[in-house]
Amino acid sequence: MTLLDLPVFSTAAPILREAALKLRTASSSVTIAAPLDKNGVFASALLEAALLDSGIPFQRRLREQPAPAKGPSIVIGTSTVSQLKAIESNPLCIHLEPLEVNALTASGGDTRRGVLSPIALAAALGHSISQSGTISRVLMPWILTGNWLSEGLEHTYDPVYTVLRDYLANEGHIRVVPMPEVPDVNPGSLPGIDFVALDAVRDRWGQLDLEGRAQSLSHLLKPLLDSELPSTARLEELGWHRVMATGWEADLASQLVGFSKTWRDNPSERRRQASDTIDSLLRTGKLS
Repeated sequence: MTLLDLPVFSTAAPILREAALKLRTASSSVTIAAPLDKNGVFASALLEAALLDSGIPFQRRLREQPAPAKGPSIVIGTSTVSQLKAIESNPLCIHLEPLEVNALTASGGDTRRGVLSPIALAAALGHSISQSGTISRVLMPWILTGNWLSEGLEHTYDPVYTVLRDYLANEGHIRVVPMPEVPDVNPGSLPGIDFVALDAVRDRWGQLDLEGRAQSLSHLLKPLLDSELPSTARLEELGWHRVMATGWEADLASQLVGFSKTWRDNPSERRRQASDTIDSLLRTGKLS
């Protein structure tokens, strides 16, 4: 199954498939025009991976206000929409913006709405361009970045994040593990956690049965339940559903905490950080 076969992509799939076909046959270098923000960085990386895998020439433009180039362009937007813009011709221009979608349908027929981030859309477009590309496959876990960094998980359950996480796990791109199974947990990913107690739980984790593990981790996380942040939904992800991939010592959340702190603390260096981050992802599949 490809990303575009997931029901959550049903409204975007026709445009993204058409876009992939036109990009594969583009007559000149493709410009990736992305905002100089966190969504722009990771969306650009996922698109670049697919273009590299396919041998399609491209150039990267990270700007405060991204705009189409004179030739073929992929423009990453920031305003949430209910439908992707139609593909423009002469020159070719593809717009990827946060997209409201039906994420899940409950047993009672109620539909859970959510937002597909530009990062997830970029990944789906890239997957359509180069489904089996080596670089693209290594970067698949970062599809989750947009939804993880958004405020959605601070308020309630994010059905889009869950759908994407489960897809990646089922396809073998990631492992979803409890916190004690992560070798390198960034303390900033879960402020307030007792890391001495975490190490103690980790030391005996292999000797515990499922009930023992549940009790130990619940006891470890219990003091955080009265905190305003993180939300219960995010706390569950950070405690029980850490995202790991091949060759990683730190999970997705831990890596993103370090990235976000540097991004926040060094605004004058963001262009360099963006470039270094994309290069690191393309080279190693993880953040340096």
